[in-house]
Amino acid sequence: MKEKISNLLTGSPCNHVLYSYHDRKRYLENAMAYILEGIETGDSVVLIENERNLNELLNRLNDLLTSKQLKKIHVISNFDFYQSSGSYHPPAIYEQLTKSINPFLENDISFRSWTNVEWGRLEDPAPIIEWFEKETDKAVHEHNLTIVCAYEAARMPDHLEEALKKSHGHVMSDEDIVPSTVYS
Repeated sequence: MKEKISNLLTGSPCNHVLYSYHDRKRYLENAMAYILEGIETGDSVVLIENERNLNELLNRLNDLLTSKQLKKIHVISNFDFYQSSGSYHPPAIYEQLTKSINPFLENDISFRSWTNVEWGRLEDPAPIIEWFEKETDKAVHEHNLTIVCAYEAARMPDHLEEALKKSHGHVMSDEDIVPSTVYS
């Protein structure tokens, strides 16, 4: 999978990837491959992740990277990121995204982002998430960004996954990355 991630990222200056994952172990392996590939190519990495996964990823990264390389990884709790306004509110989340990436954009620092999207107990997140992902896709193309948006497949309704394929140029699974056939 590392080679597929590398090929995708060298093929285009901007990528918006939907990752619908089934297997947490494979998810963590793919996140590691994405982060390490970024560090190897000189990128900084904005890692928006839940606490459980953060602990495991950072423990692994501490064993593999130098302190200088570790400083290129910018960690944000996905709970804090998505609940910054007290609830899952798309404009507030988009503002949080803007605040998170502006220092990189303003200082011309190459970076990529890995985001584990979780919405807590929200009953039907589809309209909110669709709006946010469409806005994110605009930012991806406006600023030539590379962002992976990961969703746990078991928690994502089929209609949401199909809608998200329209705002992501690529679709990733635990084993593969392919162009979205319905990306608009």
